[in-house]
Amino acid sequence: MTEPLRSSTTKSGYVLPAIWSFPPFFTLQPNPSTQAHQIALWSELILSWAKHDRVFSVNTDSPEPGEVFSNTKIQRRLLPPALRQVLAHMAEQGTAAAEAKGASTYLLHWRKPEEWGQVIHDWATDSGQTGSIMTFYEITDGDLSYTTEFAGLPVSLLRRSIETLVKKGKAQLIRSGDGEGDGVRFL
Repeated sequence: MTEPLRSSTTKSGYVLPAIWSFPPFFTLQPNPSTQAHQIALWSELILSWAKHDRVFSVNTDSPEPGEVFSNTKIQRRLLPPALRQVLAHMAEQGTAAAEAKGASTYLLHWRKPEEWGQVIHDWATDSGQTGSIMTFYEITDGDLSYTTEFAGLPVSLLRRSIETLVKKGKAQLIRSGDGEGDGVRFL
């Protein structure tokens, strides 16, 4: 007798959809329309989970063990080639981006860089940082920002977000010689 499909809850409290308990969900299907739908479901699941758990990136070669990419109850996991296909689709949709050309790590855009840029600019304005120069470290890990939703944002995603502000004339990028101490002046 087959077990009925049921949603599950992760240790962090994220509710996985019932499809996650369906063994074929973890193997990309050969039928093109079925596979397209499956990839869309995986994309939604990954973004929703990433937002809930504040996950900013996934490595296709070694996805974080556990909760989303494998289901021990049904002894299934999403293999790296399938994950690469899902993330490539997400990149085409603008909901993920390779961290660098040819890299196996993808940034997850549960908020797009433009949205992060606006959130960061609003925070800078509200906290009186307009006109000030702040390092990238201060923005993501500093005393003023540790309670913000962008705390812990990867530098590569922060840089992309700041670049959207630069294009809008809301910020000026301050580059250090080695790239480690880059900063921004909020305008």
